[in-house]
Amino acid sequence: MGPDSVLTRRTLLSGGALFGLTGLLAACGQQVNNEATGSTSSATPSESASASAAASDATSASATPSPVITRGYSGGSKAPDGEYRKADWQGPAQNVPKPPAPEEGYREKSISGLEKTIRAWSNWRNYAVETGNFTEVRRYVSPSHKSEINFYNEMSNLYQKGGWIIDGHNEFIADGAPYSEDGTTYIWRVYRKWNSVMYVQPDGSWESRENREVDNNKWNLSLIYTDGSWLINGLKKVSKEQ
Repeated sequence: MGPDSVLTRRTLLSGGALFGLTGLLAACGQQVNNEATGSTSSATPSESASASAAASDATSASATPSPVITRGYSGGSKAPDGEYRKADWQGPAQNVPKPPAPEEGYREKSISGLEKTIRAWSNWRNYAVETGNFTEVRRYVSPSHKSEINFYNEMSNLYQKGGWIIDGHNEFIADGAPYSEDGTTYIWRVYRKWNSVMYVQPDGSWESRENREVDNNKWNLSLIYTDGSWLINGLKKVSKEQ
C-alpha cells in the first residue's frame, strides 16, 4: 500500500508521538477565536499579536510586579561567542542555536513526511520567537493561515523596534492519530505544552501570560499537501467536551 493510500484512511498512526521538541507561538491558527488573554503591563502589543501569541483559554493574569526594563544583555553581560543564553528581563536571547535541517523525507506525502514537517516547523518557530528571525519558519506555513502569518509579522516588527520575547516555547504532543475527511486537509489532534511568555516593548513596557489550565490544551493541527510539500494550515482549540 503506497503512502497516499495510507493517508486517506481515517486512522493513520497510534498516539504518543512527540512533535516540536522546543514552539508559537506562543500561538497560531485560529486561536484568535479560541483564546482568552490575561496579562499585566504598562502597555500591550497589538490585539492580533496578543491573540496569536497567547495560545490558550488557559492564560491568566500575571501578578508579578512590573520590573524596570531597559534593553541590554540577557544574563547581565554580552555572552561569549557560542554561549547560548535565554532571554530575560535584561535583554533578548543570545547565540541561539539554529535548528537542524529538516529530516530527510519531510516532503513525502506520508505519515512520516507529515510528522517531520511538523517537527521542523515547531523547531524553527521556537527559534524565531527567540531571535525575531521568522524567515525560515514561513516556509512551513500556508499563506492562507493568516493568523499565523500575522503573528510572525507582529513579532518580527517587535524585534525590529528593539523589543524582545522571553520564553514562549511550545511543544506539540500527539493525542491519537492523524486523519483526513476529504483527502486534502489532514488533521492531527495534539496536546500543546507551554509555560509562559512575556513580550517586552522597546519602551520597557511589557505583557506576560502564564498557562494556568494545563489540562485543557488540546488543539487540532491541520496541514495541506501542495506543490510537493506539507504546509501548516491551521491550529484550532478543542473544547473540553470533544
